[in-house]
Amino acid sequence: MSRLIATLLSIAIGIGFMLLVLYAWPAIAAYNALPAWLAQAGLSGTAWYGALTLQDFAINLLLALPAAWLLRRLGRDRLRFHCALATLTFATAFTVAAGLPVFSAGGFIVAGWLLMLAALPLATWLLGLRGRGNRHQPSGPLPRPRAA
Repeated sequence: MSRLIATLLSIAIGIGFMLLVLYAWPAIAAYNALPAWLAQAGLSGTAWYGALTLQDFAINLLLALPAAWLLRRLGRDRLRFHCALATLTFATAFTVAAGLPVFSAGGFIVAGWLLMLAALPLATWLLGLRGRGNRHQPSGPLPRPRAA
């Protein structure tokens, strides 16, 4: 695959991830019972926001897995570049599409936004760990020795 095609595909992956996040989060927010459970358990203030930020990061990590898989399919030779480009595209498109005033908001919104940006590189790294344990195992049957 040419570098230009792979670069364009990584931009498309970033935009696709942004669309997935924008369409999935309203449904997740509508049916998520965790905020009410945390409030009923007595959490409030900073502890409540902190628990929700961690839960949001876990959800964003799960949402990033398809995009991370696609980035890994582009090849290992320029994976860091493609991941950075997809993350930058995602950050720009999401900030424009959502109208999120990130830097004028409170600390937890900025932390959530930064953790959302970290989800794609972390998911790409986690998918790379999956195949590292079997490096020294043979990929198939051993060749038969030749008869003398």
